[in-house]
Parts: sequence; structure tokens; C-alpha cells
Amino acid sequence: MLKKLKTISNLVVLPHSVFALPFALASLLTATYGKPSLHVLFWVIVCMVLARTTAMAYNRLVDADVDAKNPRTKNRDIPAGRISFLQVKILTLVCGLAFVAACYFLNPLAFQLSPLALAIVCFYSHTKRFTWTSHLFLGLALGVAPVGAWVAATGQLAVAPFWLTGAVICFLAGFDILYATQDEAFDKKAGLHSWVVRWGITHSVQASRFFHVGMLGFLTVFGVQVGFSFSYFIGIGFIAAALIYQHLKAYTFETKGKKVKFVLSPQMMGLNGWIAVIYFVVVGASLWL
Repeated sequence: MLKKLKTISNLVVLPHSVFALPFALASLLTATYGKPSLHVLFWVIVCMVLARTTAMAYNRLVDADVDAKNPRTKNRDIPAGRISFLQVKILTLVCGLAFVAACYFLNPLAFQLSPLALAIVCFYSHTKRFTWTSHLFLGLALGVAPVGAWVAATGQLAVAPFWLTGAVICFLAGFDILYATQDEAFDKKAGLHSWVVRWGITHSVQASRFFHVGMLGFLTVFGVQVGFSFSYFIGIGFIAAALIYQHLKAYTFETKGKKVKFVLSPQMMGLNGWIAVIYFVVVGASLWL
């Protein structure tokens, strides 16, 4: 049983939940003025885990044939035979239904919007087959989390959390474009689409920087919208510094003769996780201190 649970955790890359969860919790804290009820906090975390597990399991199903051919991903759990296609189908269905059920315990609007949320988070898995803007759809898949958390807390939609959605879209797109550089040659051969395939590495790096600047803009507007104090904007300065550090350390250009090679740091994902956590701390400090 423990071995199977570990396989499922690897399948859905559970530690990567840190990319969206801090933004969802930041939205929840803001909507409740820093005092969410234990009931709402519990079900928001449950919903986040279930929605992300559904989306990642579905992604592994959709990409199973591609993963088996890609040298970088051929050892993932489905191609490697550590878990069956049927088992992942069952996992996807069970977690999807459990997500809808969990939303029922929050409020009527959360329950009504739950199928739409699942459709959004799962749609991303198909986008690489027809558009080089697939990175933005990945951002949207995680970017619905702040809106969902706000609805969970208040039972209604508002403008404010959509600024956080914009920030998450830019954040995810910015680093996913860099992540896609690892598969540039394979994606071209397989007929898959990405920003890197369409525009090349140099322009993709520039786009990544553009999106991360956009992230800072959305976070700033969110702070203005909800009326945060000046301390929040000082915190955004720390986020900006972390992003600059990331772009200085996450990748390098190595020149060998006449060839220029793009080298991506394996620590990039960890840096992104810390940026998300820093933002949650900034919001928490702004509300509690």
C-alpha cells in the first residue's frame, strides 16, 4: 500500500502543489481578512489537492503515448509500467468526483462552479497538440485556484481574485516556457507545440521575463484593489528580487566554438516554489501584522 501511494504521489508530482496552493491560501486569507474558519480552510485544502490530483492524473493519461517516446519522460510511471492506464483512469475519476463532492460542503456557488473548474484544469493537457500558447493554459489551470478560494470563503465572485489569477498565469507561463526548452528537439520531431518550438530559445527567454514582469504588475494591482498597506508592496519588492535572482541563476548560455547551448538549472522548480511561499508570507504579514 505504501509503495502504491508513493507511486501515485510521483505520478501527480505532489510536491509541485506548492506552485498554486500559496496563492489560493493568500486569496482565502484576503477574502476573510486573515481569519478563515477552520471549516473553509480544511475544505479549500482538500479541494486543491483533489483538483490538482485529477488534473495531473488526467495529464499523464493524455500524454502517456508521448511520454513513452520522449527520453526525458519515458521513465514516468505509466510508460515504465509502475501503474496501469486503468488505475490512473480510476484515480482521475474518483478524485474528480470527490472534488465536486468537497465543493458541496463549501457553498452552493462553489458546488455549481466545480464542473467548470475541472474542465479548465483538465483542458490544458490537450493544448500542446494545437497551440504554442499552451503555457498560458497551464497558468490558467492553476490560476483558477485563487478565484475558487475566494468563492469558497465568500460564496460569491469578485474582481479582486482575478488579479491573482492573472499573476499566476504569468508566473506559471514564465517558468514553464523555460521548462519547455528541455523538450525543444523532441517536440519539433513529434509535432507538438510550445513557445520554444514556435519562437526559439532566445525569444522564449525574453517572453519568460515579460511574463514575470506581468506577474509583478498583477500582484501590485491586487494589493491596490484590496487596500493593502505599504508593507505589502515592500513584499512585492522581495518577490521581484527573487524573480531577478531566478533569471540570473535558472539558466545559462554556454558557448562552445560557434555553437551556443542553453542550460537550464535543475533547481529552477525549487526556486519557483519558494517564490510562491514568499508571496503567501507577504500576504499573511500584511493582514496579521
